[in-house]
Amino acid sequence: MSNPDHGTVRHGNDPTRPPLDWFVYMRHNHSADATRGNVNFHISFFKRWLNDEFDWIIYEDDDQRTIEEKREEYGSEVLRHESETDWNTGGDKKPENLSIDDTRDYFHALAANPNYSGATEEGNVEIIKQFYNFCLKRGHSMFTESGNPIELAMDEGADKIIGSSSSRNPKIIGVDEMADYIKAFQHPLWEAITALMAKTTIRRGVIVNADLQDIYLDHPACSWDVHKALRHKERPFLYVPSTPEKGTLWEERGRVPAASNKTSVDRTIPLDEEMVDVLLRWLTVHPGPFESDTPLFETTSYNWGQRIHPQTIAKNIRRHSKKLGYWYEAYDDDNINPHYFRHWATSTIDQRLEAASSGEHATTTKLLRGDEEDTMDNYTHWSDDRVERFLDISLRFYD
Repeated sequence: MSNPDHGTVRHGNDPTRPPLDWFVYMRHNHSADATRGNVNFHISFFKRWLNDEFDWIIYEDDDQRTIEEKREEYGSEVLRHESETDWNTGGDKKPENLSIDDTRDYFHALAANPNYSGATEEGNVEIIKQFYNFCLKRGHSMFTESGNPIELAMDEGADKIIGSSSSRNPKIIGVDEMADYIKAFQHPLWEAITALMAKTTIRRGVIVNADLQDIYLDHPACSWDVHKALRHKERPFLYVPSTPEKGTLWEERGRVPAASNKTSVDRTIPLDEEMVDVLLRWLTVHPGPFESDTPLFETTSYNWGQRIHPQTIAKNIRRHSKKLGYWYEAYDDDNINPHYFRHWATSTIDQRLEAASSGEHATTTKLLRGDEEDTMDNYTHWSDDRVERFLDISLRFYD
């Protein structure tokens, strides 16, 4: 936003400010103080999103003191954003280049902000929409061909995102129904991906970034070196780092940083016999090779043998849901999309652990989800008794 060339307008002189500042001055210079303050408040949020400067998000380059301050101020909400959309901008987004997809990401950022209510989100959208309309009507040269991305996105249903900061409330289908959904793929890759998400609450980012070293299957054919967190396990476990790890041994792993695992605690998750069988069936057709740094899930069609991409997962699950009648309209909570599995597994496991009536997740569910605030900050709390109880109530789809 430091570029001195900020475009021209049909009426008046060349603007002497960046477009957002120019809009505030030209449109609201004579507004009441309260109105101008409200406009500046909403414009400020938009600017911070453009530059990735949210103080309630933990960024990769935050030092430990900054992280602790954010956690102290916002508690669990500092990491509350669970959308499958990567709405961070990288710090180099400019308003004149905003696409419809960018606008959807911005709406997700609004919805995830712990400081904003639904009414505040709607007010923000109105101000940013006014900004684009004003630039278009005044003929600002940076906006003459772009249209108003806010209006265009809302025309495509993105307005449903606004006001969605409250907890999602999807319809939780039955276990038998979920089993039919998973088996209907009739493909070992997609059955393994969806079964793993449905049994463990893990997000799509874990699926994307998992390597063979992150899973111990206790099978002779699976002889790769495992992560140190799994080194002494005597039964199958999945290791889930809080973020895709880096290091001298694993630094060239081709992981997808944008597909964050989105938890602040490393954890391990026990796998039942059925899940092991499903994964072994997938591994029989895995493009290979069976080495520690090989992605656990690779594509078997387009880009054959490459680490599976987040969008590939989203598109295939959406296509499958539409085919089976589990897709309704854009942003509907009842759509079975990648994130639906986290809600579904959380609810179903809680119910089996008889925690649903308490209003809180069961401790076992918190360990699965990686809810650090409710468990200790490590991944070593699977006592033998807890593992046995979890495996006893584990969700089964192939009985």
